Amino acid sequence: MLVSRPEDQVLVCIAHRSLDEGLAESLRQLLGSGLDWERLLRMADRHCLIPLLYTHLSDVAPSSVPQPVMSELRSAYHENTKSNLFLTGELIKVLECFAANGIQAIPFKGPTLALWAYGDVGLRQFGDLDVLVHKQDVPRLRELLISRGFKPRPELTRVQRAALLRFDCAYNFGNQRGVMLDVHWDFVEQHFSIEMNVECLWDRLELVTIGDKRLMTLSPDDLLLILCLHGFTHFWERLGWICDVASLIDRQKEIDWQLVLENAKKLGLQRILLLGLLLARDLLGAAIPAEIRRAANTDAVVRGLAHQVQQQLFEERRVPPGFFSGAILSLKMRERKRDKFASCLRLMLTPRSYDWMFLSLPEWLFFLYYPLRPLRLAGKYGARLLRGSHGRETPTEANRGVLP
Repeated sequence: MLVSRPEDQVLVCIAHRSLDEGLAESLRQLLGSGLDWERLLRMADRHCLIPLLYTHLSDVAPSSVPQPVMSELRSAYHENTKSNLFLTGELIKVLECFAANGIQAIPFKGPTLALWAYGDVGLRQFGDLDVLVHKQDVPRLRELLISRGFKPRPELTRVQRAALLRFDCAYNFGNQRGVMLDVHWDFVEQHFSIEMNVECLWDRLELVTIGDKRLMTLSPDDLLLILCLHGFTHFWERLGWICDVASLIDRQKEIDWQLVLENAKKLGLQRILLLGLLLARDLLGAAIPAEIRRAANTDAVVRGLAHQVQQQLFEERRVPPGFFSGAILSLKMRERKRDKFASCLRLMLTPRSYDWMFLSLPEWLFFLYYPLRPLRLAGKYGARLLRGSHGRETPTEANRGVLP
C-alpha cells in the first residue's frame, strides 16, 4: 500500500463499512500522530468519505479529535444524511411518476448502492441520482421530466439530442430543488468500444427495500462489474469508489463470482474488473476468491495500473491523462486484440460531446461527424506535438470520464 501521509492513512483506515479491532487500533495510533486536520477534512470530502470518517471517529476515539473538527464533521455528517434522505424521497417520486406513465426505470448507485453496500442510506456520500432506462423511452422521458420542473443540463437542440442518443450514454437533468438526475441507457460512451448488452441486465434485477418502498435495482453481481467499469473510466480518482466495491463485497456474501468473471470475460472487461478488485483488496482488504487473486497477481498490466492508481490517489492536484496517454491506457486495459483494434478506431473516429456541441449538423449529415473528428484531432494535437506538448484536453473539452 503506497500511502505515506498519516492523514491519507486515516482515510484508508476508515474507508470500511465497519472496523474490526485491528483497524480500530490502527486508527487510534494514527490519531495520536499529529494530523493535519484541515487536509484530512479536505481529502475526506474529495474522496466522498465524510460519513464514514465521522462515524468511525465517533465510535473509536472521539476524545482524540479536536472539538472544532468534530463539530464540523458532525455538521457535515448530518447535512449529508439530510440530503441523502431528501434525494431518496425525490427518487421514489420520480420512479412513481415514470411508472404511472408506462416508463420502466431502474435506480442504481445513490440510495440503492448505499443500501446494498453499507446497509444505511446515510453512510454513503452522493449528490445525484442515477437511473437506467430503455433507450427508446428517452425522448418521452425528457418531455415528462420537463413537465415536472426538470431542465436538461445542458439545453440541447433537437439535432444535438439525436447526437447524444447516438454517441453518449446518459442525459442529465436538474430542478430548482437541487435534484440532479442522470438518466442512463448505457454505462459508457460509445468511444470506449464496450459492447455491453444492457437489456440483459433487466432480466437479473433484484428487490431492494427503502422504507416501505420495494424497488427493483441491479443485482450485486452486475453492480460489481458496473462499479469497476465506472471507476476505470475515471481512473479510480476517488477512494470512495474503491470503498463502494470493497463494501459491496463485504456485505453481499452471495455474490456469484463465477458469473461476474464470466460476464467480464465475455465483454472483454476482465482487466477492468480485476483492477477494481485488486485495489479493493490491496487498499481495503476486500475478500476476493483465490482464483481472482491469482488472475490479478499474474497480470502485469493490472498490477502496474493498481500501483499507479495508489501513487496518484492522494495527490493534491491530480491531472487527468492527456489524449495520447489516456488512449494508451485505455488500450492497455483491453485484453482482446479485437477490442484493442476497435477501441483504437473509435477513439479516433467516434464523435464526442465536444465535436457535436461545437458543430451542429442536421441529421441527414450525421455521417460527417466521423471524418470531422480525426480532422479536428489532427489540427489540435498535430500542432501541439510539433511544439512538444503532451496533448492534454482543456477543461471545456473534457468529458465525464478522464479517459479519452
